[in-house]
Amino acid sequence: MKIFIWGTGYRANQILDECNVFNAYDVIGFIDNNPNKNGSKFRGIKVYQPDILENTEPDKIVILTDSFEEIKQQIIDTFPMMQGIIENKSFFYRDIIIERYKDIHDSEIKEVMAYIQKNDIQIFNYDFVDKYKKMDIEVQYNPNCKMFYVYHQNKKLYFAKYLDTEEKVREYYLGLLIEQDNRSPHKYLSSDFNVNEGDIVVDVGVAEGNFSLEVIEKAAKIYMIEAEDMWVEALNETFKEYQDKVITIKKYITSINKGKYATLDDLINEPVNFLKMDIEGNEWDGLLGAEKLFKRSKKMKSAICSYHSNSDEILIKDLLGKYDVKCSTTSGYMWWPFLNNQDYVSTRLCRGIVRGVK
Repeated sequence: MKIFIWGTGYRANQILDECNVFNAYDVIGFIDNNPNKNGSKFRGIKVYQPDILENTEPDKIVILTDSFEEIKQQIIDTFPMMQGIIENKSFFYRDIIIERYKDIHDSEIKEVMAYIQKNDIQIFNYDFVDKYKKMDIEVQYNPNCKMFYVYHQNKKLYFAKYLDTEEKVREYYLGLLIEQDNRSPHKYLSSDFNVNEGDIVVDVGVAEGNFSLEVIEKAAKIYMIEAEDMWVEALNETFKEYQDKVITIKKYITSINKGKYATLDDLINEPVNFLKMDIEGNEWDGLLGAEKLFKRSKKMKSAICSYHSNSDEILIKDLLGKYDVKCSTTSGYMWWPFLNNQDYVSTRLCRGIVRGVK
């Protein structure tokens, strides 16, 4: 397969290193909009201006930059016949994943493989995602607090001010709906795994607060733990009618107590019924600092994110087992295309949530 790679920056270097591209593909050149790079070499291969496409017929043009949509449109406007061969920065990861799992017998992984054989790879590789692509979301603006909000289960859900347009909020919120779809591997709750009336809940990594907002009517109390000022501001607006039920704590949850870092054992001194944790790959470390909390809580459910690195599921299950927690996972698999607690983008599929019952 003859390919042009568009981009000669950090992102290109990262992906070329991780995906062993030169051994698997015939890279016939790099393309860059910067005229100063024309004729130079990148990774030992010549760099061209976009007009090189006038006289060549590559099998693929793979865009390895963070400006995919802009560059894709640039190519289509100038060379419309090449629209069907443009690929994004996940192209090489997708090929590796397909190769990795080509002989797998796991029916759940086979379902994911069937989807990515026909579609670009994404975090959730299932048909249910497609229904959200055309969903119309009404976004409203509150000039008093200068934040956008949507109605989530008939309650106002506010968003941080960095989401400063209706389109940004709409895209973010659609991501939440996909994440918590009943068929999603990232679904925290289900009909038989839920927050019960009168429960004390701990929400670690609250962000915009969709989980807490969904259970606020049932819960007797929610400890909302969020370290980012931009989200705390939005949470204050979302939950201003529930101040008798919520305790907002601005800390990073880890296994130590120092400055902006704190343990759950240090912050919470009563039994808990439900623990939700989504802290970008630091879940295991956060659980290390919750041994007393688990011992104190005789009946407790937990929903812990396990997809940020390859080892998360194993580590989380092992630690929860030591806390006398019986573990299971949500159905299905996710692909996480970001760097968290590992210095490479994984080409493995991971379970979304480790659910625990004590």
